[in-house]
Amino acid sequence: MAKRHQQHALKAQAGQAMAEFALVLPVMALLVFGLFLAGFYILRAVQADYGLFLSGVATGAYKTPATSQALQRITNEDIRGAIKAGIQDPYTVRSRIEIDQVRLTVLGVEFREVQRGETVFRLWRFRPGPQGGR
Repeated sequence: MAKRHQQHALKAQAGQAMAEFALVLPVMALLVFGLFLAGFYILRAVQADYGLFLSGVATGAYKTPATSQALQRITNEDIRGAIKAGIQDPYTVRSRIEIDQVRLTVLGVEFREVQRGETVFRLWRFRPGPQGGR
């Protein structure tokens, strides 16, 4: 009789564990999906910031328009195409990015990516040769 009672208790515990698993599984799946999605957007934000900075620095390089080489380091085509850099005056470089698009729709919920940024670099250009009339 004690053995039968013990078997019944084990079956009840197994049924309870299965019910708890069924309740926790969707929550865990949503958490994993959310972490994956957040990582994806963080990666894109880092690439946009990196590209914005690098293209600004490359545009202002002394006698070296290396912007196209800098932009090749950005792996995502849409981020690369959204970065604009140029020399505003002889001593200032501006680079900017604007991305505003829906990247993913899940169950009627739109996930919109918005990247907006601008960098301004002040150039220090030194002239070679003697200074002060030497």
